[in-house]
Amino acid sequence: MLIFTMTALADDGFREAVREQCLKSGTRLYIPHGGILALDGINDGRTVIDEIKITTTKAPRNLGLEDLATEGVIYDGPTRAACEVFPRNVNVHACIALCGIGFDRTHSIIVADPETTKMAHVIEVKGDGLEWRIEIAATAGSGVTGVYTPVSGINTVKRIVSQDYDIVLA
Repeated sequence: MLIFTMTALADDGFREAVREQCLKSGTRLYIPHGGILALDGINDGRTVIDEIKITTTKAPRNLGLEDLATEGVIYDGPTRAACEVFPRNVNVHACIALCGIGFDRTHSIIVADPETTKMAHVIEVKGDGLEWRIEIAATAGSGVTGVYTPVSGINTVKRIVSQDYDIVLA
């Protein structure tokens, strides 16, 4: 199973039901990195990571806001609640929480900027002997997704189903 809406997995009961169904059917749940570069490093380092903060900046229309002049921080708190308030807009946050230190320990900030044409994410990670700052931006596609996300999704599917790899990203 390949899932693109990570915010649904903020619900512990639903996530456990998906896990149980995968175990029962002998399948796996694949999580594409979408627009999140370095997701593998966050996943690998989750036992030594102490803090993860994600700041996302999008135009109000891409956040589903009615007031298109809204500007500034519109959410600041745990990722689990961000998933409830903005289920279509924080899949990057949910994916990082799921693969990192969890929905309650990952900190989400969402900023509305009526002047931006980009969907930008700044991911700050701190832990035992590490400090990372990852900045990602993509042009807004249609609605809530950046233009790079479908490219990532297509290539994730190709990696999953392909039988002849020269190099395998694992």
